[in-house]
Amino acid sequence: MSRRIYAKKSLGQNFLVDKQIKTKIINNLYLNKDDKIIEVGPGKGALTEMIYEKVSSLLAIELDDNLYLNLSSKYESENVNIIKADAKLFKIEDYLDNKEKYKFVGNLPYNVANKIILNFLQSLPKPEFMIVMLQLEVAKRIIGDEKFRGYLTIMIGIFCKSEILFQVKSTAFKPKPKVTSAVLKLIPYEKPKINISDINKFSDFVGKSFISRRKTILNNIASGHKISKNEAVEILNQSKINLNLRPQNLSVDDWVKLYFIYKK
Repeated sequence: MSRRIYAKKSLGQNFLVDKQIKTKIINNLYLNKDDKIIEVGPGKGALTEMIYEKVSSLLAIELDDNLYLNLSSKYESENVNIIKADAKLFKIEDYLDNKEKYKFVGNLPYNVANKIILNFLQSLPKPEFMIVMLQLEVAKRIIGDEKFRGYLTIMIGIFCKSEILFQVKSTAFKPKPKVTSAVLKLIPYEKPKINISDINKFSDFVGKSFISRRKTILNNIASGHKISKNEAVEILNQSKINLNLRPQNLSVDDWVKLYFIYKK
């Protein structure tokens, strides 16, 4: 029996209803009969319905109790597995072998989108690529748009390259969000630019070096890490990075180089 569903603000729910947008997302998945798909936030099944008959298997992760129950009763196909779980904490290795390939798609809750993305990028097996719907401003931060480049750009950029495929108006959803959305494609590198064992230390280093966008990287490193300016100058000189740049002007590779020199 289908349950009446209301969007929950606490879970950041906005259900995709625009048929053209759904079709554009599906087209960017390049589905084939051998594909394994991981879908996060299937909601009422807007994308699920367009995927499951075209692929080898579909694993859909849903946190909401009622949505999970509705989806479970609706999709009883052998190739569909509906899981009730928190995608921020989901362990893909419990469901797929390390060398298995899969494609990721999701209309992600905007308040936790970055945590979900990072969880799957840091896990094995990693996706062939990810197609995700999220807030436009967050998408711009991830791709490193000049006005939005920052900590999130670096932390996701060490794992993958990314691009905005297209923007999505609020009218494509019910209820309508107060922001414009975007569909983003992320393609993981064969190996991340930082070893997984170093991720937490690297994250702490970048965070402390990014305390003020208005200050130079020299001042950020000195004050953020509580070292003298002379020490900060030495680190930047060894990294061949201009002392007067702002932290948002540095590339992902600059931050990786800076971290390893600081770490010595």
